[in-house]
Amino acid sequence: MERRELPDGFELSDARAIVTIRRPAKHIELIRCDGYAEAIHIELILKNREAILAECGRIALFDDLEDLRGYDSGVRLRLTDWGKKHRAQIVAFHILTRSRLVAMGVTVANLALGGHIRAHTNRASFDVALRKEKTRPGASTAGEIDELKNKSS
Repeated sequence: MERRELPDGFELSDARAIVTIRRPAKHIELIRCDGYAEAIHIELILKNREAILAECGRIALFDDLEDLRGYDSGVRLRLTDWGKKHRAQIVAFHILTRSRLVAMGVTVANLALGGHIRAHTNRASFDVALRKEKTRPGASTAGEIDELKNKSS
């Protein structure tokens, strides 16, 4: 798997998928999955989410799955289990998808999480939700995080 660093995150790619993980604000994880998600992709996403929780104590999830064609059978279960475990720390959970298969998986996961996921089928409403979360009082940008890290070094 190849890893490419980005100013606010990183991108992972292999033969089946491209997964981009960004952090547009201190407590926000924005992922984009193109292709077909496998267990290895999910474990890297969850590792990143755990790091955000360790730093912030809360997390807002924005999963852009618009170009996700499918996923391994254990992927939804692993993500749902993680969501149940951390439900009290998830302040927002938005998923964008256009695939019927992925939408069905989101519906099942949402039932298991008590309706905590806000599903989007169009880019505009997803982007509005992300913009609102980024500007919510108390949200810090990734740039502010870097400044704090540099000051403490």
